[in-house]
Parts: sequence; structure tokens; C-alpha cells
Amino acid sequence: MGDKMNRRAFLGYTAAGAAGLVLGDLIGKAEKAGSVSTQVRTESSPKAGERVSFYGAHQAGVVTPQQNCANVAAFDVTTDNRSELQQLLRTWTEMAAALMDGQPLAAEPQDAKFPPKDTGEQMGLDTGKLTLTFAVGASLFEKDGNDRFGLRARKPAGFTLMPKFHLDSLQEQLTHGDLIVQACADDPMICFHAIRNLAIAARGVAHLRWQQTGQLGVKSEGTKRNLFGFKDGTNNPQLSDESFMNNNIWVGASDGAPWLAGGTYMVVRRIQMRIETWDQQTFAAQEGIIGRQKVSGAPLDGKQEFDQPNFGADPGGKQTPLDSHIRLSNPRTGENSERERILRRGYNFMENLDSVGRINAGLLFVCFNRNLQTQFESIQKRLANPKQLDQLMKYTDTTGGGYFAVLPGVQAKGAYLGQSLFA
Repeated sequence: MGDKMNRRAFLGYTAAGAAGLVLGDLIGKAEKAGSVSTQVRTESSPKAGERVSFYGAHQAGVVTPQQNCANVAAFDVTTDNRSELQQLLRTWTEMAAALMDGQPLAAEPQDAKFPPKDTGEQMGLDTGKLTLTFAVGASLFEKDGNDRFGLRARKPAGFTLMPKFHLDSLQEQLTHGDLIVQACADDPMICFHAIRNLAIAARGVAHLRWQQTGQLGVKSEGTKRNLFGFKDGTNNPQLSDESFMNNNIWVGASDGAPWLAGGTYMVVRRIQMRIETWDQQTFAAQEGIIGRQKVSGAPLDGKQEFDQPNFGADPGGKQTPLDSHIRLSNPRTGENSERERILRRGYNFMENLDSVGRINAGLLFVCFNRNLQTQFESIQKRLANPKQLDQLMKYTDTTGGGYFAVLPGVQAKGAYLGQSLFA
């Protein structure tokens, strides 16, 4: 058995080395041809050791330059007491401000007879530009027909539980939630510490429903890649584009829920990738499924990553398939397509093998938008339309996630998360 294992390992390393040589040759040829994009969109990312402020009109973690790691955790509220829920949000506000500022959650010394008020695994580490983003689910307003906390009348129109779209395989234990926290940092330990301590503080009021971690490649600049090997988020807006954010991301006071002004809607989808099936597709087939060149990230009819596709045939004869992912997700039909655009902030997840030995990995899709129906749902329904199905959906399976309303930012000490909701 040991000989077989060694032989398999040898063959695996040989295949990996050959793949590396092939990809390296492709990159070299692309660079010589000038098709590898030299256009790099840069954002004013905080420097190492720099901290992100918790306070502001909007919560951090939406337009903050994306960190390398994420831990997204949904909670079920177990109390039926409105005051206890409000107190939890006050406590979380104080904790979040301290955690993002790199401050300990408890002054030393602590009473040795009681559990520590800070679990301590982050001691000696930098904050990793930690951001904590808090949102509420539709079930916080109403559940099983019950007005749980006297908030039913304040639920925004159109804010529902995330529906099951065509080909979704949603698992109840991985979907929805009354509250959700997105912790992002450049260090996974910092994210874990934040969620762990927030969960401890919630005991007796709320408990964890599901949790999903994710990460990106450690790279200083440029669009990062998903586990299919393609750049993911090329068409994202510039984070500094305030006009776009006000039009497409931030909820306004005139949108029907004045208490949510300054907030946004968050969509989370745990998308499992069928890695083994994807890896059997040819290089050309993969490019046709996505609608982009794999190495450069350029559209099939373009030369550089940020070239806008016109979905025509390029001089080499390539034409973007009608059912390719980028063509269906954004048809580039002018004003309507621009109105639909969202802000993506996804992460890759890589876990153990599943019950039948397949790689358990995929995309923790996170996006923000001002209107769930006219933006995310409009896009998703087009992708999942059985009459012209997005080719990419043959290689993915959405198993969890949900819709959440991101609370407005806390603008000053003394105020707390969700204060406008309860006012």
C-alpha cells in the first residue's frame, strides 16, 4: 500500500509540475503578445498595522478595501425580550469598537474565579485591518406570523428570506438567520477571535446558527482569483466612487425604510464548486463558460482585463457565448445593466472532503446592493433561467446563505447598532 501511495504522490507531483509548465508557457506567450493586463486598479488600502475605525455614517466592511480572510456567522435570537435584544446590540457595539481598535475586551487583572472576559488568542497579533459588519435578517421582524419584537411594521418592503432559485440545494442549517456578523481581516485568527467573543457575549440572547470562513490569495494588488482559476470581481466598481455607492449600494431615506438610511442589503451565498468536473474541461471550454481569458482576465473580445466587452467576435475569431457567465450576469445593455450592478466581496473556502470523497470547496459569495429585487435577484434570475442557463451553474451548487439588511453606521460613542430601528 505504501508503494501505491508513493506512486500516486509521484504522479500527482508530476502532473502538477506539468500543469505549472503549461500555465507558465501560456503566461509567457500572453505577456509577449501584450494580452496580460497592465491595468491595475488600486484602492487606498490601509497599510499594515493600520486600523479601520468602527464609527461612521456607514459600517466598515462594505466599501473597505478587501482583506484576505473572512468569517461570516449567522445567529438565531433565542430571547423574546426586546430589551435584551437591544442590550445585546449595545454590547456588540462596544465590543466591535474595541476589537477594531485593537483594544482588549477586559481590563487586567481579571477575577481568577470567573472565565476570562477576552479569550486571548489574538494577544500579540496586529488587528489585521479588522472590520466587523452587522446586519439583521427578515425573521427578526416576523417569524411564523409572529411580530417578535414589535418591529414588523418596520420591515422594509421587499425584504424577505432568500428564496430558493433554480438548481439551488439550500440546506436549512446553512441558510437564513436573525442576525449576521461579517468579520474580515488579513489574519484568520483575528476573525475567529472576534466571532468567538461576540458569540460568548450573546449567550442567553442569541446563538450561532451557521458559520462560514473564507480566504483570498495573499497578493498586494490586482484582482484575485476564485478556485476555478479566473479573476473574480473585475467589473466591481471603484470603492472610491461615491456616486455609484449612493446610487447602487447605500439605502436612502426615500427608499421606504428611513431607519435603514446609510445601510445596505447584503446577500450571502455558499456556492460549492464541482472542482473535479470543472478540472476535466479544456482550457478553451473554461474560457467560453466564463466569457473571459483565463490568464489575463480580459474579455474574449478584448486584450486587457478591464477592457469592456462588446460581445462581438475578436480578430482571432473568438466570440463570447450567449450563455457565458459574464454575458448573462451583465449584458452591458446600457442604463438597465448599470442600475443592476452590485458590489461583490466574496471569498474562497477550502474544507475537508465531502461524504463521498469530493473536494469540499467553493465561493463564499457576498455582495451588497441597494435593492434586492432590481439588482441581485434580477441578475440571479437571468443566470438561473432554464431557457438559457448560465453555463457556470453546471459546475456549482448553492447550499446556504441568506438576505440581510446591514444596519446604518454608528456615528459616535454612546450610540449603538440598530438604534434607529428601535427608535
